[in-house]
Amino acid sequence: MNVICDIDGVIYRGDQLMPGSDRALQRMLDAGIALWFATNNSTKSPAAVSEKITRVTGVEVPPASIVTSSQAAVMMLGDDKGPVMVLGSEGILSALSDAGVGVTDDPRRATALLVGLDWDLDYQRLTRAADAVRFGARFIATNTDPTYPVADGLLPGGGACVAAVQVTTGVTPEIAGKPHPPMRALLRSRGIGEAWVIGDRMDTDIALAQAESDWRSILVLTGVTSPEEATGADHVVADLAAAVDLVLSDSVESASGARDTGPL
Repeated sequence: MNVICDIDGVIYRGDQLMPGSDRALQRMLDAGIALWFATNNSTKSPAAVSEKITRVTGVEVPPASIVTSSQAAVMMLGDDKGPVMVLGSEGILSALSDAGVGVTDDPRRATALLVGLDWDLDYQRLTRAADAVRFGARFIATNTDPTYPVADGLLPGGGACVAAVQVTTGVTPEIAGKPHPPMRALLRSRGIGEAWVIGDRMDTDIALAQAESDWRSILVLTGVTSPEEATGADHVVADLAAAVDLVLSDSVESASGARDTGPL
């Protein structure tokens, strides 16, 4: 069985562990579930995400199990080796480096503009990014999440940076992250078939599951979605621990059903 799990707002908020999420992750691994982590957060590389999960939860997960919107955005470039411009953070730069794609700060040279959450966003960087699009660069957004959950509230998300370029240029971006086709294709490329999707956002995590006929969704209420907004998910639960209860119960039932269909 596969589980595709969101990270921010599900496992932790900032550096604050969601209570019980460490034990929930370990329970899934102990049960032999193929555990994948799909994040729209474009600020970190898979290695950095893996390190943070291990540091905050104490549960070791390999970088190969991490799938990011930055990777999906770079995959969209296809054979284009750039140079591209980045309005974003280390996660995008790492994905470009891994793919052998060059980077430029010259708006006239950029073949594409990749935009995500940018901790160093300023007026000059925004101006260059907008100029790149005006000069014909392909406009790719890692994600359009409006907010980013941290321990004491919500920060502006990658979508805020994307919106600034979109409003300035009048150009609508192509979107890489959840729930859009590039992220789904990247997950499928990892060999993921039938799966549970666990997340805290209706418009990304739950919509991701709804777009694939053999994926089912569990919304947790530890992130950005209130109980009143939680309509359309297959299941709504308090937290990751409760989501894992559902997953493991389904795993036991599926195994029992498989035995029942065998020869007597």
